[in-house]
Amino acid sequence: MLDATVGALRAVSPQPEDEEVARQRRIGEAADGHVSAEFGADGRLSSLTVDPRLMRRGSAELCDRIVEAVNAAIDSMRSGVSAPGAADLTQLTEQLQQVRDTAVPRLSTFLQALTEAQARMSGGSADR
Repeated sequence: MLDATVGALRAVSPQPEDEEVARQRRIGEAADGHVSAEFGADGRLSSLTVDPRLMRRGSAELCDRIVEAVNAAIDSMRSGVSAPGAADLTQLTEQLQQVRDTAVPRLSTFLQALTEAQARMSGGSADR
């Protein structure tokens, strides 16, 4: 079961180079998520998304919200906060591997001791 869990974590974890890129990517939002600006690892604006419903408010407000989203992404770059949803599962995977590597042999030894004790008890009661 631990092997399956570790395997599943590895499958959904980003590859090391993707992980580094994800750590460097920054996203800023404005207007309750209707405007989103994303900066890539190179520090350049890589995408800008605007909900079409926001365009009904007029160009001045649309521009203000775009500036807000871009500034939020820049603030995120300056503060070192990673992009939303960019979870680092590497540490969890390593911890589960340690549990598997230490707990499984211990449980095996414990089960062996129980089996031996049961055999001794069965053998000892038959001698009486």
